[in-house]
Amino acid sequence: MRVWRLCTKRHADTAFSGIGNRKVGSRWVPAGYLAVYASERISLAVLETLVPIDPRHFRNNFVLLPADIPDALTLEGVEIDSLPDHWRDAYEDSHLQAVGRDWIERGDSAVLVVPSAVVPEERNFILNPQHPDFVKIEIGDAEPFAFDGRLVP
Repeated sequence: MRVWRLCTKRHADTAFSGIGNRKVGSRWVPAGYLAVYASERISLAVLETLVPIDPRHFRNNFVLLPADIPDALTLEGVEIDSLPDHWRDAYEDSHLQAVGRDWIERGDSAVLVVPSAVVPEERNFILNPQHPDFVKIEIGDAEPFAFDGRLVP
């Protein structure tokens, strides 16, 4: 299965290291833990990137990186039905971060599949770069990506 990560060109070399999450945390994983977010589609990766970024930065040099998750790799998943009613409201929610923290600490899989808060019908993939199976995920080369000019104010 191929997933996608969109980031600035200057972060391409560390895009799959998880250090960004360790520094600031995220919706599903608290700060202090290495975690990498990817999306099942390029369009979802774009939307997920647009949400937290100041539109003035859309013209920066972005790159798109593919990652191929082997079919044999164990995936854990979070179903929407198991989440609190307002799970999409807060970016850093202690309940959701506990899900990610527990997943990393258990160490049962290198990949956690979660619903997107932007498009709940689609999925994001959280990768644990410290899991022994992470090395089985093939990271592709970065390709230049430019946002459509109509998105830029």
